Amino acid sequence: MSFPEGIRDGKAWLAPDLPDSLARVDKWEADILKDIDDYIAAQGLDAPEEPLPRLRDGYDAPIIRELDLRAEGIRSVIWATGYRFDFSLVKLPIVDDFGFPVQDRGVTAHPGLYFVGLPWLPSFKTGLFLGVGENAAHVAGHIAEARRRRAGGRLH
Repeated sequence: MSFPEGIRDGKAWLAPDLPDSLARVDKWEADILKDIDDYIAAQGLDAPEEPLPRLRDGYDAPIIRELDLRAEGIRSVIWATGYRFDFSLVKLPIVDDFGFPVQDRGVTAHPGLYFVGLPWLPSFKTGLFLGVGENAAHVAGHIAEARRRRAGGRLH
């Protein structure tokens, strides 16, 4: 994934590392699936084989270095951090004394700033693949409701 190298004046400058990032994630997934398959074989378990998906869209996409947020209609950012917390890119007073974002189920007091994929949003599982969907659905619902209010309830 390309991370912003900087954001100012309504534009984001992105790192050109998308292919490298995708390759690392694909290797990580392949390694985990191999570990699972090795465990299944070692335990003599009967489990269906699951082929590793070969997704190419990201690899084939052009590298975008500059993104005009306003021209692209981007008004909200969903910050997904991965395995280590690093909110240093967000230049807002968003963290509590423990360095955790101040939010309610991923919704912050700053319009357009949301969090998903972190544990305890509102349960530990929201930081795992198992629970991130529930958290993302809640945040998406909040975004949709905010859009409906701004449009005077006209969105369907």
